[in-house]
Amino acid sequence: MSVEDETKAHTEATSPAAPSKRALSRRHLLMGGALLAVSGLALARRPTRRFQSMSTEQFEALFPRQFGNWHVLPTSELIMPPESELADKLYEHILTRSYRNDKGQVVMFLVAYSSVQIDDVQVHRPEVCYAVSGFAIDNNVPFTLKINDRITVPARSVEANATLRNEHILYWTRVDTHFPLSWGQQRLAMLATNLEGFYPDGILVRASVINAGDTAIPCLVGFYRDLTQHCSPAALRILYGARDAGQARIA
Repeated sequence: MSVEDETKAHTEATSPAAPSKRALSRRHLLMGGALLAVSGLALARRPTRRFQSMSTEQFEALFPRQFGNWHVLPTSELIMPPESELADKLYEHILTRSYRNDKGQVVMFLVAYSSVQIDDVQVHRPEVCYAVSGFAIDNNVPFTLKINDRITVPARSVEANATLRNEHILYWTRVDTHFPLSWGQQRLAMLATNLEGFYPDGILVRASVINAGDTAIPCLVGFYRDLTQHCSPAALRILYGARDAGQARIA
């Protein structure tokens, strides 16, 4: 045998056998199946919308223009969320009204709602809006807001001051059935609802009075109680996260 033949024989003996087409096909099928399974699992875990959007007319109709001793005024002095492209994405609806009662007390009322909260698109917290508008935040504390025997809301009481203007704000945020008191809690509430398989809805409910002194908080609490008493089941779901017409959120 020549040297060339010996070298060829040694190479053939020591080189690993090339994989057969059948083995390659089986491997590709297994890999493809695994990728499809992972994709299917990701799709199955992707949250879906829980609540449908509504028109502006439908949203505004949820909140009565007159109830109890309160009626709407033609103008408002509300501090609004910052105007930007992001702010436009945060809310599907922003309702702003000022109400006066028969005692002459005026409450500024704002409701900002989105039927879907996704990633970093979350409701604003008022203390941020007021600070951006030049107010000093002198008080910002949790407040247990008892609406009635069935509904108690974890809210926040904020006092904001600017030149010749002292404003007391009583507000809450709701993400699905959660009432977060901070940005961190909002993120956790979104995550919890995502794990249930849904995108949560979100709302900011805010009422405030100007230069009201010691009467500020009693006035605001009374306003919320009167409003709730005259709300429809659909409005109660928006405000408090009720799951059906007969049940409102109980904190």
